[in-house]
Amino acid sequence: MNQSSQAVVYAALILIQVLFGINYSTSKVIVGKLDPFIWSNLRFVIAGVLMLVVTLLAKRPHPKMTKEFWLPIIPLSLLGMALGQGLFLLGLKHTTSVNTAIITTSIPILTLLVVVLRKQEAITINKLIGFFLAFSGVIFIRDLSQVSFGADTFIGDLMVFLGAFCFALYLSYGKKFLLGHDNLWVTTWMFIISGIFMTLINIPKFSEFIMPELTNVFVGSAAFTIVGATLVTYFLNNWALKRAPSGNVALFIYLQPVLAGIIGWYFLDEAITLRMIACSMLIMSGLIFSIMPSLIKKNKL
Repeated sequence: MNQSSQAVVYAALILIQVLFGINYSTSKVIVGKLDPFIWSNLRFVIAGVLMLVVTLLAKRPHPKMTKEFWLPIIPLSLLGMALGQGLFLLGLKHTTSVNTAIITTSIPILTLLVVVLRKQEAITINKLIGFFLAFSGVIFIRDLSQVSFGADTFIGDLMVFLGAFCFALYLSYGKKFLLGHDNLWVTTWMFIISGIFMTLINIPKFSEFIMPELTNVFVGSAAFTIVGATLVTYFLNNWALKRAPSGNVALFIYLQPVLAGIIGWYFLDEAITLRMIACSMLIMSGLIFSIMPSLIKKNKL
């Protein structure tokens, strides 16, 4: 892959983090009024319908309907979407946004562990330095005084961590499958399979479902989450995963607090502190060490 192609992949990964970063706030609005699993259900069903329309309009040839397609895509759909996002939303309802943000920093580390154990990627000096720098920046950019791990948040924290582990498994095991299949159809079927799975889980809940008040904030949050933080992000994530190592795709998650700070400064007039600048430099340095071809060394641990 040439440098211009790499730049496009990294730009897509940055956009994903912007959309996921905004999704923390919009999801908190939604799960405050809707059961997290009901919302995940609606989210994937609607995204699946929209993605199916796009795929059909694009006239992409459907993958062969063989066990080589169906056997991998079902567990991948559950890991990357139904379980990954369902557990994340359920945990978010029972813990704090700060706790959630801290716990999700485990995704790149978990992904690295999985890909190394599977001998999918090798540990290099550059990658270790990059992960250490980026992880340090992400941890210290937060106001750790607001972190409150304890009995009250334990269940929520555990759900978020399990969701992060599911997503790490998806990033590792999904790469080979995505390399051999059309991205539009794979993403479409992942939404549909996740929607069906969530519907089966939620059957007992539908009889008690009450439509929340459709305020402008709620509708806007739901629309963004479905289109921006679901349809666009998963399509781009699958597209990038075909073109970049799983560990690097996961590492870009560490950009979320940096981008959140920039968005807050530009749109909300929030102050940029010295700590934010220093931690952002750590994060960016970590990314550079991990992804720049000129810095990758051949010596492996």
